Amino acid sequence: MSQNKNYDAEFCGNLAIHQTNSIQDFGFLIVLEIASLDIIQVSENVEAIIAKSAKESIGTNFRDYVSAEDLSRFKLEINKGIRTRLPFQFPLVSATATVPVNILAHVKKDLVILEIEKIDEEPERSFTEVFQGVRSFISTLESTDNLQEVCEASIKEIRKIAGFDGIRMYQFDKNWNGTVIAEEITGELESYLGQTFPASDVPKQARALYLKNPFRLIPNRNYKTIKLFPVINPITNGFLDLSDCNLRSVASVHLEYMANMNVTASMSIRVVIDGILWGLISCHHITSKYLSIESRSIFDWLSLEISYRISSIIKHEELVGSARLLQQRTVVTDLIYAEDDIMKGIFSDENQNLLSLFNATGAALSLNGKIKTTGMVPEMDQLENLTLWLEGKGINKIFTSQNLGETYEEAKAYPNVASGLLAIPIDAGKGDFLLCFRPEVIQNIKWGGDPNQAITFEKDGVNYHPRNSFKLWMQTIYGQSDDWKKTEIEMAESLRNFLFEFKAKQIYN
Repeated sequence: MSQNKNYDAEFCGNLAIHQTNSIQDFGFLIVLEIASLDIIQVSENVEAIIAKSAKESIGTNFRDYVSAEDLSRFKLEINKGIRTRLPFQFPLVSATATVPVNILAHVKKDLVILEIEKIDEEPERSFTEVFQGVRSFISTLESTDNLQEVCEASIKEIRKIAGFDGIRMYQFDKNWNGTVIAEEITGELESYLGQTFPASDVPKQARALYLKNPFRLIPNRNYKTIKLFPVINPITNGFLDLSDCNLRSVASVHLEYMANMNVTASMSIRVVIDGILWGLISCHHITSKYLSIESRSIFDWLSLEISYRISSIIKHEELVGSARLLQQRTVVTDLIYAEDDIMKGIFSDENQNLLSLFNATGAALSLNGKIKTTGMVPEMDQLENLTLWLEGKGINKIFTSQNLGETYEEAKAYPNVASGLLAIPIDAGKGDFLLCFRPEVIQNIKWGGDPNQAITFEKDGVNYHPRNSFKLWMQTIYGQSDDWKKTEIEMAESLRNFLFEFKAKQIYN
């Protein structure tokens, strides 16, 4: 029996990818001591913008490279406290050259990290032009309440703006596997629409960084790694935390992963719902591709708008679902009141709402030593054993499982009836439970490559590589039901409170 394995590799999740101590070569890094603005750490390519070598620049002051007016504006913003991604645009002046640059400043407690890029030669678009384009896109999003259509419209717009060979929308499941739910590709890129990629492809520390950064750009996987000097930051006495930095260099295993996908440039844009990473928009290009800071700022904006629209649709669906469940719950409780009896009310001939309330195919009520059922349920002796097991586990709050056989061995004998269980304890100490069942739903997962080969170690047990094939790999999952939704669990808790109080009142009376 194939099980849905957790592919969120632990060792990948422990890699310190935020402390690479190096950057990609499309920019420069300067670190300032916050009080004095003395330069305390730089990227080794810094000479190209301030005409001093990395070693020579340490100990000089930022005021030596900017005009008095620009310095005043810079200090005014820096002094507002800890913040990230503060944009500036002004020239850096040295004895030999004046270099116009874009700067993103990240203000920390004791230092300021400056990400610096030379200003692009391409002409900048006016704010009005940019706003009109984004506003048009927002109008498109607002015109549909269909989640799939929003995802498809989003990737089409991003591809139109950025011109990538391929754009894909990935949605994460509860185990952080990502499924491609929308796709726009051209050229030599393979289609992955409908395929699922294991959680180890975007390990937990990478997911955490997407909560700090709206996008991640790699213009060229063959870039020259630029190290920081000195190696140890003198304020933190360790490697510099580059979590907020777009320039942060890339783990070699990810660059190899890109090569295996026949991709040279990539950009990933986050979709965040209620502070949780819901999905990623992944942009791929066969050749190298640099995007201007202006373009990236647009994607920052689009990330917010896409996340907001998807969140609105999901919350609307939840509200509609909750209203429906509340209506059905009211019918159940009204019949219990009418019968003045839990057992009679739940199994009244008029009561067809219990199964639909929890989208269940069967239910059993164990109350005062008696068991009554409706729909498809396990045999009576199996129900008695299940109730004893729940009682023995001290289940005193809502218990759910979509793979009951995994936690309760005996349930492996009846997956077609009760792979899924929702147990509502009325009085767990006396074995009083309302049980709702769901049958097995056989799943066929289309993996993008064998997830069991997502990472392979060399013989030394230290070096490792990503899988080199993304060829469709099918897996069939047995013994699992549909998930119990959050709204269903909340409604179960509400019904539990009612049943507990109703029984207690009857005993008291």
